Amino acid sequence: MARYQCTLCGWIYDDADQKVPFDSLPDDWVCPVCGSPKSAFKRIADGPKNVPAASGGPRAPRRYQCPTCGWIYDEAFEGVPFDSLPDDWVCIMCGERKENFILLEDCPPSGQSGQPGPEHHGGGRDSEFDPSLIKHDGGVLDEIHEMAATGKSPGQAMDTLLPVPKFDDILILGGQLAHPPLDDGAPVNISTVIGTSAARPMVLDNPIFISHMSFGALSATAKTALAMGASAAGSAMCSGEGGALPAEMEASDHYIFEYVPNKYSVSDATFGRCSAVEIKIGQGTKPGMGGHLPGAKVTPAIAEMRGKPPGQDIQSPSRFPEINSPEDLRDMVSTLRERTGGKPIGVKIAAERIEDDLEFISHSGCDFITIDGRGGATGSSPKFLRDASSVPTVYALARARRYMDAHGMTQELVITGGLRTGGDCAKAIAMGADAVALASGPLIALGCQRYRACGSGRCPMGIATQDPELESRLDLSKGAVRVGNYLKALSEELRVFARVTGHDDIHDLGLDDLCTTDSDIAAATGIRHA
Repeated sequence: MARYQCTLCGWIYDDADQKVPFDSLPDDWVCPVCGSPKSAFKRIADGPKNVPAASGGPRAPRRYQCPTCGWIYDEAFEGVPFDSLPDDWVCIMCGERKENFILLEDCPPSGQSGQPGPEHHGGGRDSEFDPSLIKHDGGVLDEIHEMAATGKSPGQAMDTLLPVPKFDDILILGGQLAHPPLDDGAPVNISTVIGTSAARPMVLDNPIFISHMSFGALSATAKTALAMGASAAGSAMCSGEGGALPAEMEASDHYIFEYVPNKYSVSDATFGRCSAVEIKIGQGTKPGMGGHLPGAKVTPAIAEMRGKPPGQDIQSPSRFPEINSPEDLRDMVSTLRERTGGKPIGVKIAAERIEDDLEFISHSGCDFITIDGRGGATGSSPKFLRDASSVPTVYALARARRYMDAHGMTQELVITGGLRTGGDCAKAIAMGADAVALASGPLIALGCQRYRACGSGRCPMGIATQDPELESRLDLSKGAVRVGNYLKALSEELRVFARVTGHDDIHDLGLDDLCTTDSDIAAATGIRHA
């Protein structure tokens, strides 16, 4: 008997279960689920058969799932018992070790390896419905079924998969006759000052630094390697909201400490070691919501740093209870400035009611402002909130620059959220950003393969995990070199963009050096249409 699968919806016609063999069906027969014609079906592997067990006796085929990426090894499809695979066999998708695979005892063989199991998609549909009728779309279909089965909204790591207006639609105008470029190799200044009005400004070799990612969301090795890479490139490292990791601080030439409602690592020692302090009001991927760290990631070391019980979820407050007016924010800035001895104090907001929030901030006397726009990534966020909130970074930057200029706000403007390349950074600077904070780019340079498993704690690259065995996969020294190389390459790209536009200082780039192929971006930002 043969089996045939619809290439559109995945429904399977099994000759063994039907009264008429597939080949004998009339030509106008269609799939009973989606209506696809008979010609859309393809023959697949035979249904489940007995396979020899490792001990030699026959048994029914089984399915095993990778706990990291969800890939499934189906014995009926592979023809080799899972127990017979060599001990050093690893997941073909993410490299997870064989011994960590999970036996799916309640899930019948599908005759096809690779299909996600109920733990990853569909919220248990495989046990509630006929498996041959189930479809997966990796999107709304799976989300609704998961919500229906669990009563909970799904979370998701990294950036939204929905379309977001990006810097790709903005182009840099190279110099020709009317505006000649500089010669190749001409010196270009890319140094950047954060806190020009502060008593002790932070001076960086370039306008690109590594954004806030907490110890907890990332492993200690990842945090330290990022700091080492930033230092090698003359850049800054940010603490993230989980507190100041000593090894990370020690490895940083320039360190921006994130001040959050939970007051993690707030001490004279931290203020003495850091280069600047940033008050976190919001985050672009979850505006109006505090950070969340799953209990699986709350190791004894993290629990001690945050003053929380090990193994329990940590939910940060959504706001500072002591900030209820512009005067309250001003008092906080003044207190932090005094405690740090005059180091730059910044305020970070998600890109929401941008002008209203900037008006609030304008009375604070802070030294720099960070805007976190739509398009950025996160280790873990409610998918429904991330996908439905925040102003895209391109628009947020233009609105912030316009408002600050119109109201005489002289703070440095830092932009973050979805920037990855030297081109992104150069365009952002031309639009009015003084500096750019990157997160996903440095993580990829470190080794991230975008498995989107950050929230699970099972990152196979040892980056977004607290599992010692997984963390051991990340080489500290090699990772630091890779991050440093990435940041240095971005710096050189900025010099090239300055030269080709005829500028000897990256901060001289302006809207005249840009055009856009997008009418909406042109209308909203003042960038000329191509």
